[in-house]
Amino acid sequence: MDIVILVGVLSAGIRLSMAIAFAALGETVAQRAGVLNVGIEGIMLLGAFLSVLGSVWTGSPWGGVALAMLGGLALAAIHGFFAIVLRVDQIVSGIALVVLGLGFSGFGYRLTFVAGRASIPSFGPVPLGPLAELPIIGPVLFNQNVLVYLGVIIAIALAVALRRTGLGLELRAIGENPAAADAAGITVAARRFGAVLFGGAMAGLGGAYLAIGQIHSFVENMVAGRGFIAIACVVFGRWRPVGVLAAAIGFGIAEALEIRLQTWYPQIPYQFFVMLPYLLAVVALVFVARGSAMPKALGKPYSPLR
Repeated sequence: MDIVILVGVLSAGIRLSMAIAFAALGETVAQRAGVLNVGIEGIMLLGAFLSVLGSVWTGSPWGGVALAMLGGLALAAIHGFFAIVLRVDQIVSGIALVVLGLGFSGFGYRLTFVAGRASIPSFGPVPLGPLAELPIIGPVLFNQNVLVYLGVIIAIALAVALRRTGLGLELRAIGENPAAADAAGITVAARRFGAVLFGGAMAGLGGAYLAIGQIHSFVENMVAGRGFIAIACVVFGRWRPVGVLAAAIGFGIAEALEIRLQTWYPQIPYQFFVMLPYLLAVVALVFVARGSAMPKALGKPYSPLR
């Protein structure tokens, strides 16, 4: 592969991966605490719409990010109430979020934006000085938008927090054995609810990145399965934030390569290339999941001892 093409694929792969990465990092924390949220897709959709709305209202993409994360918190709170407080099936509650996110985002967009006439403030590339001029790695790593850099920082911070802080150790204990954590004086429900809220805010940030950091627009159902891929990335990364980020980047590179394959082989139906990254994710998930040590209490409701 020509070096220019390689640099282009890697750079685009990182850009394409971050919407998934944000959602996957948030889901990693929630799953470490024992709560599964399959409603990430709906939260990302709502976050994408709210980010566009907030950017237009405030005139700044950061306003869009803030509103998207608030929307993610709201939907996550619904999931937390049903899954943690009422202890209903977590998958059923998550699927309801997908429907809610799809409905709210589509209806809200049609209500507030007529034919997409509004100008949308968005994030652009932020070169990091001389680092962006380095051969090969410069354009790939140091010529991205600010949310990409933020995603890397969050992944590293979460990796340290989950392994080195008291709160991180408590979340891991809750995900493995909530009864033992409860007996040790840890408030299981409160910790789980906080983890779910964090996951929702991160999924909202992922939707915001997709809309105002990558596509610079909103289209109904634009998330297109990335929320479910984010859940797969959590498994690929074995519930470790840096591994989860690497898995998301791998999917982003596959998506970037898929776009180029469509231009290289126009005689092949484009649907085949569009399918490849998702097929790769499913196949890899089958093999990786066999050896994955998931949190033992993941997806299981818990009744407090007191």
